[in-house]
Amino acid sequence: MAVSYTEHEITSGGARVVLSVWASAAPEAAIMFVPATMVHPLFYEALLHGFAERGFAVVGLHPVGHGKSPREVKRYTIRDIVGNGRDAVTFALERFGLPVIAFGSSQGGVVAAVLAAEDGRLAAAFPHNLLLTELPQSIYVSRFPRWLRHLYRPTRGVFKFCARILPDLALPLDFYMKRERISTSREIWDKVGGDPLCLTRYPLHFLGSLFTTEFPGLTDGSVRCPVYVVADSGDKLFTADYTRLVFERLRAPHKELVVFDFNDHMLMVSHPSEVSERLAGKMREALRLHSSVCASWTATPPSTAVP
Repeated sequence: MAVSYTEHEITSGGARVVLSVWASAAPEAAIMFVPATMVHPLFYEALLHGFAERGFAVVGLHPVGHGKSPREVKRYTIRDIVGNGRDAVTFALERFGLPVIAFGSSQGGVVAAVLAAEDGRLAAAFPHNLLLTELPQSIYVSRFPRWLRHLYRPTRGVFKFCARILPDLALPLDFYMKRERISTSREIWDKVGGDPLCLTRYPLHFLGSLFTTEFPGLTDGSVRCPVYVVADSGDKLFTADYTRLVFERLRAPHKELVVFDFNDHMLMVSHPSEVSERLAGKMREALRLHSSVCASWTATPPSTAVP
């Protein structure tokens, strides 16, 4: 199937933001994709092109200050990226006039899940990994000592204070995450290091927002579309135990845990064909579920399924 690629610039939150769009002649639905920490949609080109070949239009978001988006704003928060995602959903709806699925990886998965709770226009959400910052166990995703879960609230307070007094302090990924838990692949890290569009540091202002912003809509019943949480059984960053813990707290009209067995947090980059093939099928299933399940959902506990 022939796939075209175009780039578009929109205004989101007062800043210019770039969108990468992959589409075939007659897509059946649109995917709004949010990338992981410090990277951009073109980093996942094989994956997103694969979805387009399988009949989906893909709108890849270059969040504020990331990828091809101009570096006009020094201080942004995870809330700003959620706003970028909402504006990218608007673009997808207006351009294609089709149901839109929010899909994101890692940090982008958090954004996709939040949009499921806050944007009623979505047909489904496919977050690769979930994070509930209010859970003390969330410290496990970082490189900080696990015993800090017992001092989680004051630790978050210290982080918020530091972000307020040193907002522009730029910190590398290694400050808060262990690279070997993200990937042990030399090829992956060479790809990151050789890509001028990838960021190498985040301002403390952003990191403070990432670790302290809470999204109660994920657990209070605000979600009104199917949510398929994508995970890997051997992920060393978002472990199986942590993912299960968060998944159990998620409330949605239909929720499902889609588990791969690549033992790889970076499966979206390492195994693009296998991931796009399986998730394309799940996305078609979600589209079928959307109208019937979401319209009838009341206060009944959400359904769950684990393949």
